[in-house]
Order: sequence, then C-alpha cells, then structure tokens
Amino acid sequence: MTALYQAIREIARRRPDAIAVETTAGERTSYAELLERADRITVGLRARGVTEGRVVVCSGLVNDASYVAFLLGICAAGAAYVPLLADFDATAVARALRMTEPVLWVGPDNHHRAGVTLPRVELAELGTPGAPADAAPQGRAPAPGTFRMLWTSGSTKAPKLVTWRQEPFVRERRRWIAHIEATERDAFFCRHTLDVAHATDLHAFAALLAGARLILADPGAEPATLLTQLGATGATYTSMLPNHYEDLIAAAGNRPGTDLSRLRRPMCGGAYASPALIADAADVLGIHIRHIYGSTEFGLALGNMADEVQTVGGMHEVAGVRARLEALPGYDRDDLGHLVLTSDCTSDGYLDDEANAATFHGPDFRTGDVAQRLDDGSLRLLGRVTDLLLATDGPLAAPFLDELIARHCPVAESVSLAADTDTLTNRVLVVLRATPGTSDDDAVTAVDKLLASHGLTGAVLAFDRIPRTVVGKADRALLRRRYLADSNSS
Repeated sequence: MTALYQAIREIARRRPDAIAVETTAGERTSYAELLERADRITVGLRARGVTEGRVVVCSGLVNDASYVAFLLGICAAGAAYVPLLADFDATAVARALRMTEPVLWVGPDNHHRAGVTLPRVELAELGTPGAPADAAPQGRAPAPGTFRMLWTSGSTKAPKLVTWRQEPFVRERRRWIAHIEATERDAFFCRHTLDVAHATDLHAFAALLAGARLILADPGAEPATLLTQLGATGATYTSMLPNHYEDLIAAAGNRPGTDLSRLRRPMCGGAYASPALIADAADVLGIHIRHIYGSTEFGLALGNMADEVQTVGGMHEVAGVRARLEALPGYDRDDLGHLVLTSDCTSDGYLDDEANAATFHGPDFRTGDVAQRLDDGSLRLLGRVTDLLLATDGPLAAPFLDELIARHCPVAESVSLAADTDTLTNRVLVVLRATPGTSDDDAVTAVDKLLASHGLTGAVLAFDRIPRTVVGKADRALLRRRYLADSNSS
C-alpha cells in the first residue's frame, strides 16, 4: 500500500544528493533529505493514531518541502489525506469532516478550525514522535491503498470529493511522464497551492516520479515576480491556467528581456486557452504553450507536445486512455460529441454516490465536455456540454464565442454561458471586462452587435472584476447562479 512512497524512495536511493524540492525563497532539499523528513513524519503520524486506512485532514499548509514530505509520510503510513480548500466556509468544512471522518487535523489553528474538536498537530511537530494515542482513533476507513481525497475545482457545481489509490495513480502518472517526455534533468515550476490537483498531479508528483526538480513558488506572488523566477530557476516545465499566462504576458510587456528559453514544456490545463493567448505567449514570452486535458477525477487524458504555436489542431490520447464521442441530443454528427474517456488506471470516483453514478458508467468517464475529432485523429476541446450554443452556422461552444469577442470587441476578458443547459438554443449570457480606456457601454454595444451577427441573443453585463474560484478559473457556477436567473427573467 506504499507504491508511491516506494517509487520515490527508489529514486532517492539512486540519486540521494539530487535536489528534489526547492522553493523560490531559497530552500533546497535533496531526495535523501526529503525521504528522511517523510520517514520522521510517518513515525509522528503513527504515534498519534494515524494507522493504515485512516484519514488525516490538513489546512493552512504552505508550499514547501515539509508539505511534500507530509504527503509522502501519509503514503508510507498507508493513510489518506484530505486538504481543505482556502475558500471553504464553516458549512463546507463541516461537510468535509462528516464525509471523510478524519482522525487528525494537521495545520495551524486557523479560521477552518472554528467549532472543530478534532485533535490537531502542527506540521513541524510531526517530525517528532509525540505522545502516544490513548486508544486507536475511530474514523473512516477508505478503500485499501487510498492515499488522498481531493476536491474538484467547483467551477461547474459545488466541489466534489474524489478518491485515489496509490497503485493506479503511480501507473497513471508514469504514463503522463512518458507522454510529456520528462526526465531527471528537468525542473517543474509550480505556482499553485499544493492543496489542489493542478499542483500535485502536474507538478509535484510528476517531478518526483521523474526524478526531476520540483520548484515551489508562492501562489500569491505578483506576476512580474513569477516571471522573473521562471527564468532564474531554469524551469523547463510548468502548467498554468489561461489567466495566469495572460498575467505573465502583461508583466513581460512592462519588463522586457526575461529569458524563458529553457522552458521547453509550458502547458495549459484545466481550461481552454484561446488562439489569441497562444499567439501572444509566443510573440511576447517566446514560448510555445502545449495544450493538455485532464481532470481531478480521471487524471491526464490528452496532450499535444509538438513544439509549435498551437493556435489550431488538437490533442492525442495518453497511452492507456481511450476516447470516444457520444452524439449530442438533437445534433447527430460523427465528428462532434460528448467526450467519454476510459482508462485502466484512474480514480475510484466521487464519495457522493449520486454524483458518481452520473459521471462514471462502468469503465466510462463522462467528462461533461464537447470535443471535435479532427482529420488527423486528434481531439479539439470545445467546452462544456452545458455551454453549447446554437449559432447561425451551427453549434458554437461558449469558449469559442469568447475567442470571437476577444478578437473583434474592445474586451479584456469575457465569460459566456449558455442560458439553456438542457436544450441547444441561441440564448447566452456574456459577462465581460472592458479593455482599459473603453467604456462599459461601448464594450457591451460591441458584444451585442457580435452576438446578433451570429444569430445569438441574450444579456451582456460589464464588471470591473470577474469572480474566480480558488484555483483561478472564472467562477462560472457563481455567475450562472447569480446573474443568469436575472437575465432569463428580464
């Protein structure tokens, strides 16, 4: 039940002095030191009653080698960890504790702890044995080998809890490492909090299982600082959301000369990068962003590692992943449909039985996304099934409408949402930020004209700031809940 821990221990045996984790604050930890720290944490966990099959909740931990060692210590103990997301309120925390039944809380006595009586320990204290537990704590016993329970981003609904076992995770991650051609000479730059899958799957565990160097940045650092650090650390891999790359491009405009020539695999996952963003990244930053696709509950499924400006084209399946397109209701087209994935190494699904039944059908994972199969057999992601619009020329995905808006209207950012999620119609809600120097009225008028030219109708709202989820995506669920009802009734 320690497949992940053992895999990284083997790398530490072969390359003990190689740097495993470094932070942009200057901390450097070798593979041998990381495993020594993980072993001490395992002892500390067991002394506090965290035995095989038990669950630990963590909150308020910072991006550093100790957090990574904690994750490995959990694996070695045969336990599972549940990170609480930063934006969880008291209700969400209570729900998380009720669902997972942890036996220990790791982290500071922060806002998440209000009213919680679960035994707590600081991460630094886990490096010492501590007082033995009076009796074995009682709590949830997940499936054998389960090592983590992660939350989905919640960008479409409330966050759901996903469980992963170590053995399938290691196999899935090694396939991904082969797909992106990572080696022990590489360095993965992570600007996400380690509480989320984007940080651990695409950076932390990918780096460590490749024997490479993991670089942990401060998630709250300014874009100009991150841009400088990307160049100074010699990072070769990173994955960011579209808005993060947009911030780097803006920062580079004010600070020309940053050398990102070593960044051979800048990737964009978790959302859909527009052709305009891809082109700007090439022109301003000198990097070729690679499209990737996956999810917290399935793992990494698709990627395009071609060293080119990927404004067109699709992605190919990772080894072991099979993809098919399921016909959309009322729109039967062989090359366009609901993307359904299968793999022999994926998660155990959601703890929520109803959500699990709606998404996992036997070996099939229903992604909720629409894709197009291109002539070369690759797949191009078009957006959520619930965000498909019926334009004059046929189905139009909401992200593609946002591309049109960015290209033809004085708009810095827009989020388009289909007004009708059960049927294919031409009604849409567009939320936007006008470009600097453009009035909201002018931006709204330009978007209204663009919608009319494509046979679309709906409400267009201008904001100074578009709300985002904790992982940096536009908060589409909040926008839909707060503003779509108003636009439907107007």
